[in-house]
Amino acid sequence: MSPNTDAAIPAALAAPDAPDAPDAEDWLVDAALAPLADGSLAPLYAGAAAGELTLPFCADCGLALELEQRACDGCGATDIRWRPVERAGTVHAVTLVHRREPGLVRVTEPYPVVDVELTSGHRLIMTTLTATGSAPAIGRPVTVGFRVVGGVAVPAAALSTTAALSTTEPSAPTAPTDAATPDSPRATGTAPAPVPSETEVSQ
Repeated sequence: MSPNTDAAIPAALAAPDAPDAPDAEDWLVDAALAPLADGSLAPLYAGAAAGELTLPFCADCGLALELEQRACDGCGATDIRWRPVERAGTVHAVTLVHRREPGLVRVTEPYPVVDVELTSGHRLIMTTLTATGSAPAIGRPVTVGFRVVGGVAVPAAALSTTAALSTTEPSAPTAPTDAATPDSPRATGTAPAPVPSETEVSQ
């Protein structure tokens, strides 16, 4: 597999939003939970640092792939190409996490974990760009922005200030909580943004 990154950025993409300063303190987790930015997901993090959402596609047939997928489901090819995509999508599923872990999790109120279905065909699991304490409604449009955790930019769902938020956790569908953090890609292509789950005991 050759994880190539296209150098050209499509003109149709929205202007990138630069992430916060590298030394900025994340609203949700401590810097100790920052993901490794030089591994197999290096193209994602390099793009995020520039305010671009860079995701993998099959180099042969163009199918959108999961973050750490090794072979294309459509044609079986193993050549992977990473390229910038539109940072737009909708909330596919969401859950509110009730967890307190002083020293790692900064907030004491519930925080959302959102499964975002992107216009590119990918799905990423992430938290919100800023603290909300509420769960965004299923089907709500979002724009992918970037949090900075320990100097590493990671995808996060930016919500408009005018759209209503649900005040209770939706009954279904909900994002699975067996994935501890979005550093651990799920079958849907989990965004590597540290988001502790309800089932984690420790990091």
